[in-house]
Amino acid sequence: ELAFDISFCEQENALLVADEIFLYEYRDITLEEMAKRLGFSVRQTQRLLQKMYGKSFTQKKLEARMSAAVTLLQNSRYSITEISEQLGYASMEHFSYAFSKFYGDVPSSVRKNGSVR
Repeated sequence: ELAFDISFCEQENALLVADEIFLYEYRDITLEEMAKRLGFSVRQTQRLLQKMYGKSFTQKKLEARMSAAVTLLQNSRYSITEISEQLGYASMEHFSYAFSKFYGDVPSSVRKNGSVR
C-alpha cells in the first residue's frame, strides 16, 4: 500500500503517463524528471512504480530499453552499433553486455533468429 494517499483516478493517470514515458523516453528519462511530470516527490514516485510494476525505476527503465532493443534488432536495418547509440549506451560492447545479462542472449543472435531464445 502506498504511504501517501492518491485516488484511483490519479493512480490510473500516473500509470498512463509513466507507460508513455517508458515507451518513448526510456533513453534519457531520470527518476527526478518522471517525479516532476507525475507531480509527486521522488520517493512517492518510487513507491508508485513499485506498486504499479513490481519494479524499481531503474529496473523498469532497463526493461523498456531492452524491449526497444529487441524491436530494433528485429525490425530495422540499423547496425547493432547504431542501435546501441539510439538506446543511449556509451558503446556497442556496453550494450551487448547489458543485453546479454538481461536476456541471456547476444544481440546478433536476436538479429539472426528474429527472437530472444
